[in-house]
Amino acid sequence: MKNIFLNIHGFGSSGQNSKAQALIESFPNHKLISPDLPTDPEESLKVLEKIIAENESARIIMQGSSMGGFYALVMHLRHGIPALLINPALTPAALVQSRVGEMYDFKNGQQLLIEQEHVERFARVEKEITEALTAGGINKGGVLALIGEQDEVLDQNIMKGILTKLGAEVISYETDHHFAGYDKVTEDDQKVRSFLLTTRS
Repeated sequence: MKNIFLNIHGFGSSGQNSKAQALIESFPNHKLISPDLPTDPEESLKVLEKIIAENESARIIMQGSSMGGFYALVMHLRHGIPALLINPALTPAALVQSRVGEMYDFKNGQQLLIEQEHVERFARVEKEITEALTAGGINKGGVLALIGEQDEVLDQNIMKGILTKLGAEVISYETDHHFAGYDKVTEDDQKVRSFLLTTRS
C-alpha cells in the first residue's frame, strides 16, 4: 500500500518547497499532497483537516518544516497521524510577535502585514501543545523531530525541551533552519526513511 505524504510548509514558504521535492525524488512510488496554506493558522488547520478527512482510509504520513512542523504536531495531537518535524517552530506566537509591523513576502505570491491579531491567533492554536504537555503528550513512536543545531531562527534548546517533554524522538544534525541537505537525509538516513515508510495506519 502506498503512503500519502502530507507536506506542510513553513511561514512564508509554499507547497513547492524543497522538502516536498525531496520526498518526490526519494519516494517516487508514493503520493504527495503539498498545499499552499493560508497565512492564518486556524485557516491553515482547516485546510489540513479537510485533506485528512478526504483521505481517512489512506495511510498518511505528515512532514512539516518550521511553522509547518508546528501544524503537523497539532494535527498529530488531534488525530494520531505520524509526523516528521523538521526544525519545528513550536512557540509561534513569540516568533510572530517579533515580526509585528513587518510586511512579509510569501513565496506563493501572497503578502502580509503582520499585526497583533496574528499573534493572538497563533497563541490560541499553541494552547493545544501546552495542554498536551500536561495530558500525556504524543502517541509513542508517532513523532520524529529533526533539529538543525545551526538554526539561525529558532532557539533549538527550547524546541528540544518541548519535544522531549512531549515524548518525541529527536535527532540532531549540523545544519541550518532551512535544513540544507535534507534531500540527502531522505535518501540515506535509514531512521528517517523507515519513519516515512511506516506501516502504521
